[in-house]
Amino acid sequence: MAVLKTWRVLDLLNTTAQYFADKQIENPRLNAEQLLGKVLNLQRVDLYVAFERPVSEQELQQFRELVKRRAKAEPLQYILGETEFMSLPFKVSPAALIPRPETEILVEEVLKLKTFFPDEKAQIADLGSGSGCIAISLAHYWPQTKIRATDISAQALELAAENARLNKVSERIIFLKHDIFSPWPQGWAGKVNIIVSNPPYIAKQEMDSLQKEVRDFEPRAALTDEADGLGFYHRLFTLAAEKLLALRGFLLVEMSGSQAHKIIKTAQTFAFKNISVTKDLNDIPRVLKIEV
Repeated sequence: MAVLKTWRVLDLLNTTAQYFADKQIENPRLNAEQLLGKVLNLQRVDLYVAFERPVSEQELQQFRELVKRRAKAEPLQYILGETEFMSLPFKVSPAALIPRPETEILVEEVLKLKTFFPDEKAQIADLGSGSGCIAISLAHYWPQTKIRATDISAQALELAAENARLNKVSERIIFLKHDIFSPWPQGWAGKVNIIVSNPPYIAKQEMDSLQKEVRDFEPRAALTDEADGLGFYHRLFTLAAEKLLALRGFLLVEMSGSQAHKIIKTAQTFAFKNISVTKDLNDIPRVLKIEV
C-alpha cells in the first residue's frame, strides 16, 4: 500500500513557489505564502516559525484548490477575499476593481486639501466608488468630512457598504446607486466641495494588451468606457464646471498612464482656476487636481 507523503510548511512553500515561477506568476514566493497562510489561518511571519509543521490532507486539498485558481491567473486578492489600502483592511470581490497603490496618491492629494477647509465640514463626492476604498479612506483620515459615494453597480455598492462597516465609518458615508452620465443627484448642487474619482480610463483598443489577471477577472465596466478612454473625464470636467457650485471647489481624478497628456489637454479647454499634476513613483502623471 502506497504511503502518502507528509508535507511540511517549508516543503510546500518551496514547491509552490517554483510552480508559480514556472507559470510566470509575479512574486511567486509571496503568492505561495499568502495562500498557505489563508488555509492555515497564519500570518506570513508565523509561517516562518511553523516551517516544520505538517500540513494535513484536508489543508493540502484546500491549498491545492487555491493554487489552481492562482495558476489560472485569478488575482491573488480575489482568492484571499481581502487586501490593504491606505493601511486599512478592505474586502474585495469581482464586483469591483482591486484597490491599487497608485490610487493611494489620489487619496493623499485629497487629504492635502484639509488646509482649505479648516473651519468647515468639507463635503466630498466619490464618483464610481467601486470597493469604496477612496471614500472610506477619506472618511477615516479626514473625519470632519461628509462623503457621498456613488456607483452604477449595486454589487459594488454592497461591497463598499461592507467595507465601510469594517472600517467603522458607515455613519459618515452615503452610498447611492447612480450613473455618472445621468443628471446630478437632487440636492447635491452647491453642496459639494470636492469631487474625487478613479474612472474607467482604459481605451477599448488597449484592453487586449492588459495582463490576464486584469483583463479576464476584474469588472470590464470599471476598466474601460468601451471607447477612447476619455469619456468619463470629459463628463467629470463638465460636472465640475457646471455643478460643483460650493464657494470653493476641487476636482481630483486619477489618470491613465498612457493618455495623461490628452486628459490634461481636455481639462484645459474648461475655464478652471488652476490645474496641477502629481506624478507617481515611476514619474508618470497620475493625479490631476483642478480648482474650479
